[in-house]
Amino acid sequence: MDVLIGGGLAAFTIYAATQWNKSDKEKIRHTFRNLNYKVKDREPKHFKTHNTDKYTLYSYHVPYGLVDDDKLKVLEKVLNKPVKIIFAKTKLHIKVYKQTFPTKIDYDWLKTEGWTLPIGESLDGPVIHDFDKIPHMTIAGMTRQGKTVLLKLIMAHLINNHPDDVELYVIDLKGGLEFAQHNYRQIKSIASSPLETFNLLDRLTDEIERDMAFFKSKGYTNVLSTDIKKRKFIIVDEGAELVPHKFMSKDEKLDIDYCQYALSNIARVAGALGYRLIFATQYPTADNMPRQIKQNADAKISFRLPTEVASRVALDEQGAETLNNVGRAIYRTADKHIIQVPYVADSDIKGRFADYVSTTEETTERRKDTVIFG
Repeated sequence: MDVLIGGGLAAFTIYAATQWNKSDKEKIRHTFRNLNYKVKDREPKHFKTHNTDKYTLYSYHVPYGLVDDDKLKVLEKVLNKPVKIIFAKTKLHIKVYKQTFPTKIDYDWLKTEGWTLPIGESLDGPVIHDFDKIPHMTIAGMTRQGKTVLLKLIMAHLINNHPDDVELYVIDLKGGLEFAQHNYRQIKSIASSPLETFNLLDRLTDEIERDMAFFKSKGYTNVLSTDIKKRKFIIVDEGAELVPHKFMSKDEKLDIDYCQYALSNIARVAGALGYRLIFATQYPTADNMPRQIKQNADAKISFRLPTEVASRVALDEQGAETLNNVGRAIYRTADKHIIQVPYVADSDIKGRFADYVSTTEETTERRKDTVIFG
């Protein structure tokens, strides 16, 4: 019954607002009343309007006891414009944008400073991710929504920005089809099966231990306080394949358990050594997105997901189930942004990096030695 009443109220609010030739400010006030968004007889009180080329910001004093409410999301349909709700220190700010999201953005190949990446474009402008400030990232999203394109964008930007300082280790558990075609010297290894993943992570675990010993011998505590330029990225495409299944043998299950342990270890302790983990999965659950990885990945990105439950696993909040465009995603750190992720084609990447193509035929065994930091 509550759902029916709430749905009917939202529908009435949208209908009523569209019938009145009123300003956005007036429509917001009427929406507050229709939603009963108040404490007793005290409603939010408007105190400032700030106008820019991109948006209009309406600010309100809010009575004590009134908090942010998901019902306010109906304002986007009421106003027929993109809206961002910001609630801070008993102040409610409603940002009403004057333009809509682009449906597609092409990657521009512009270099950025340090280990930063243009993760996407929001209505407020470019959104930049810094892998030295936030080393680890999880990515979720249904098939064909942009997840693998984003992984390739990250790969391409890192190689373009740091051709001599980046090492990439790719775990492509969709049969290796997506990344095998990108055979560049910066990609040190590609694993396309659980067994290959076990072997790769076993080597990386040994490497982490040696790097840890090297840091201790030098008195280093974090790669950022050294002159070490190299960064090592572990990219996992389809982490759900690293979950034990009933049909597996005992040894296979032990191998899978080790893979999850090794990836969690990278997320927990290897960030300070210059390792960066990017863990992606189509449908996030508590099983295929290990808790240690999620807790230590302070950057979370989600494209469209099928359910609110999946969104809460990926982002710790709902919202990914409502994304309505390929390449549209929610990027969440301490802040939250809705972004359109730039698109980069495989053919464009290959054309740019033709000089970097490795002559080694077997990519899964491409790395024979260990490069010690220093």
